[in-house]
Amino acid sequence: MTRVQWATVALAITLMVMVVVFYPLIVPGTTTADATNIALLIVAILGIWLTLLQITEGSKTQKAAFFKDLYSTMYSDPDVREAFYQVEYGKFIYNPKFHDSPSEKKIDRLLSFVDLVCDLYDQKIITEREMRFFKYEFARISQDPNVQGYLEFLRSFYDSVGTGTRPFPSFVSYCKKMSREK
Repeated sequence: MTRVQWATVALAITLMVMVVVFYPLIVPGTTTADATNIALLIVAILGIWLTLLQITEGSKTQKAAFFKDLYSTMYSDPDVREAFYQVEYGKFIYNPKFHDSPSEKKIDRLLSFVDLVCDLYDQKIITEREMRFFKYEFARISQDPNVQGYLEFLRSFYDSVGTGTRPFPSFVSYCKKMSREK
């Protein structure tokens, strides 16, 4: 238990004893049973408060683990990392040979991942502060002319198939917003 939780428990015990001992003396006609009920109510309220504290702490821990998983995917997943380095070092070339290549699968995985992160940001599941960890990579990916060429191909392909959707919409939207903020 944290110090706050221990202090709360100590406070609850102190309050309970004080209510049981002093309440009947202060309020005429109050029985020890009435004072005990009031003390138990105070303990119940403090118990609920402790539960909320614990839930909040658990939620923060869970969110940290979730963010660590996102971060690890970006920086440790071999396919995502390799695709990013292809873009970063100008080795990703979008041309007709790209389709159905191992590189296409890695680039699609990278774009799917960054789209997921941007969608989580749009839904306010991850914060602006957390997005800063990805900002450089997202900027490099979005500014790459070959990535833009591939995205343009996908936009036309989605239109010709009639999906009614756009490829990687959250990533595209986030990058447009990011470029306007420059």
